[in-house]
Amino acid sequence: MKMSYASLVATMLAMTILTVQVNVGMAQECDPMKLVPPCYSFVTGNTPPPPDSECCNVLHDQNKCLCGYVKNPAYQPILNMPGIKTVAQACSITIPDPKTCT
Repeated sequence: MKMSYASLVATMLAMTILTVQVNVGMAQECDPMKLVPPCYSFVTGNTPPPPDSECCNVLHDQNKCLCGYVKNPAYQPILNMPGIKTVAQACSITIPDPKTCT
């Protein structure tokens, strides 16, 4: 599924707004926008390619923030994108269950 330029811009704008909401309750290091440039192409489409080291490194840097992301209902469409679980698994990251996050 290809995303048009306008859709991509709208998604990035929405994520920017959500970042402000996440940062209010979390440390400044938590910034989901850091995940978009290096990981976007690996989580979209029907058969995304395996993630590269840049994507995995950013994902590892944001690992401590994942509970905050999964607990925020606004991020559910992003977390349900094709390839999210595959990328996390390939990068040796476990996406936490929001029910068990503290």
